[in-house]
Amino acid sequence: MQKNLLIVLISLLSFSVQSQKKIGVFAGVTTSTLTDGFFNSFYLGSHSYSLHIGGVYELTLNEKISFRPKIVYNKQGNSESLTDNIQYVTSYINLPLNFKFFNQPYLLAGPQIGFLLDTKKTEFDVGDMKTLDYGLNLGIGWSIKDFFIDFTLYKGFNHLLEVSYVNNNPYRDVNMVATNFTALLSFGYHFL
Repeated sequence: MQKNLLIVLISLLSFSVQSQKKIGVFAGVTTSTLTDGFFNSFYLGSHSYSLHIGGVYELTLNEKISFRPKIVYNKQGNSESLTDNIQYVTSYINLPLNFKFFNQPYLLAGPQIGFLLDTKKTEFDVGDMKTLDYGLNLGIGWSIKDFFIDFTLYKGFNHLLEVSYVNNNPYRDVNMVATNFTALLSFGYHFL
């Protein structure tokens, strides 16, 4: 038993010594909306634009795969007004737990967890949003020495808000759930 434990510890130590690690920071532009379908935001509002900032850690697992989690402060939601649409602007701390595949260009994929910090309701208050968000991240990127550019799409799976109202058509009640959808363009630098 002790011999097996020693072998496992030596293997883990050699893996961590061989693994390359990078730490960096990034900032960029976010476009986001609350959706009532996979990509449909027709009833819930138009896209909003904001800035995001964050940090990234990259651990090389092998020649073509790295674990690349981030922490991101991001404003999300709908900020522009259209008739009969919801305007919720939210602030999140998001934790994308991405895996990076290949090197140039590279692909990103993984789950994301988000924690709601605050909500600004500017019109049509239909209730409070859930404080936990989760979904899927997909992206592509390019690095030049210590600099990198990422473009990622996030689709939330958690129903953050349930909306019901009577549409202009008297025979049709509208019942929907709101989820987050974001697109981020990030510019970053690995300083370690």
